[in-house]
Amino acid sequence: MVRVRLYGWISERMGWREKSLSFEGTVHELLSLMDPEIPELIYQGRLMVAVNHSLERDLGRRVAGDDIIAVLPTFSGG
Repeated sequence: MVRVRLYGWISERMGWREKSLSFEGTVHELLSLMDPEIPELIYQGRLMVAVNHSLERDLGRRVAGDDIIAVLPTFSGG
């Protein structure tokens, strides 16, 4: 089961923080199933995605099994 975790304003918008799904495919396909706007928000730089605790820029990466996908707002600091 792929685990999807949402953080910050995106979890509030979606109304949940974590789900486990039986899924095989790309990160883009998975996020589009949840909300078609999420990949676009990632491309715009408003959200980031991490796969297995590493930030991922390639939404074409395949995920399945015990992968953990986190969607989080961009952050900055000094």
